[in-house]
Amino acid sequence: MRRFWIVALPALIILSCICPATGGLQETIGAALTEVPGMLTELPEMMTELPGMLTDLPATIEAGMETPENVLPGTIRGHLSYPSEYLPAQRIVAFDVATMAAVADVTTVEGHGEYELSVPAGNYFIVAYTLDGGIPAGYSQMVPCGLLASCTDHSLIPVHVDAGAVVEDINPQDWYAPPGSFPAMP
Repeated sequence: MRRFWIVALPALIILSCICPATGGLQETIGAALTEVPGMLTELPEMMTELPGMLTDLPATIEAGMETPENVLPGTIRGHLSYPSEYLPAQRIVAFDVATMAAVADVTTVEGHGEYELSVPAGNYFIVAYTLDGGIPAGYSQMVPCGLLASCTDHSLIPVHVDAGAVVEDINPQDWYAPPGSFPAMP
């Protein structure tokens, strides 16, 4: 009850100054005091509802609130290549499948043949770019086909990543796609 007055009294004083037509501080305090018994009678009812609210909390969380388990990032790892005798520095980008927005990227140094991206749970296309803006390489249907001349499907493969999961061997190595097959480097 003391906490109520600590909070309510300054508010009542302010109200009495703002609303002089109410008759001043005494009437304002008197009016507020008449509401206190009603508030106190509602308190036990609110307290009986509290256990039910706490019981419903897990269902509320499962219904869509973010919890630590579903906001953990996932990881995409893979190997890099280049159709030459050296391996240039590359920028590897994860694009959201639905929006084609770049979600994450990492830049490697020359000669480094592996990459790792940290991404939220979701579905991604993976594309590698040389830093000079040359041709891109994608993780496309051509990669699991063996990058053979007889493989002609250059469509990007969606990579599904669960929260906290590691997805391995996502190798953006299709350097042979026709121009415009993959998104431009963001």
